[in-house]
Amino acid sequence: RLTWHASASRLWCHHCGYQQRQPAACPDCAGEDLRALGQGTERLEETLERLFSDVSLVRVDRDATRRKGSLEQVLGKARSGDASLLIGTQMLAKGHHFPGVTLVGILDADAGLFGVDFRSPERTAQLLAQVAGRAGRADKPGRVLIQTRHPDSPQLGKLIREGYAAFAEAELAERRTAHLPPFSRHALIRAEASNADAPRVFLDDLATWVRDTAPQVEVWGPVPAPMERRAGRFRAHLLLQADNRPLLQRCLDGLMAQVPNAEGVRRVRWSLDVDPVDLA
Repeated sequence: RLTWHASASRLWCHHCGYQQRQPAACPDCAGEDLRALGQGTERLEETLERLFSDVSLVRVDRDATRRKGSLEQVLGKARSGDASLLIGTQMLAKGHHFPGVTLVGILDADAGLFGVDFRSPERTAQLLAQVAGRAGRADKPGRVLIQTRHPDSPQLGKLIREGYAAFAEAELAERRTAHLPPFSRHALIRAEASNADAPRVFLDDLATWVRDTAPQVEVWGPVPAPMERRAGRFRAHLLLQADNRPLLQRCLDGLMAQVPNAEGVRRVRWSLDVDPVDLA
């Protein structure tokens, strides 16, 4: 998944670090009418500079703050008021104090609310609360605008109208109903290989063993990872769920003893993550 970085004229994968030069034509059809899509910080900067040509603007992202001391310089402009418009990624919301900021805009909030991980709404709500906290921190009132395609979302409505504590209580009740952590325990087995079938074959064998020997443990998968192919390797997941930690641990102790004999074990790289904080 390559992201276009206009300032460097390069395509860059933010997941594995791979980079390549801007292509002159499409590698599939040879068409030369290539157009940038999406709402990255560089594109926002171009648009705001066009709309507010008489206003000073700074951008805070990985490209703009790569050089030593550049982040401190940019943040200094923001705090002093030399820059009236700030554009940034999530790093702009983390613990910075901008007393002059009175308006905050949050773009594409849905990307986190509807992620594949059941913790995605929780993390997004935390981020929205952090970003909203940048507005009106001094003696001036603040205003926050959130861009969403789902303004009637119960989760978003709960967060906006009742605050993070009420949102967290509702999320916890939902997890209790769905029997998700912290009301159960998870273990995630990840496998990857250069061959597309190898991770599935290996995890299928482990899943069969768990179903046959530990019927009280729920088996989810194996399924392709949310990003199935990364850095040229194919990835798959097997998720195990148990009512309590001792039950899960007994299953894992037996399963780990079986791994050396599992089908296709020598064709994959694998890992075990107990109580995973990220299902990606």
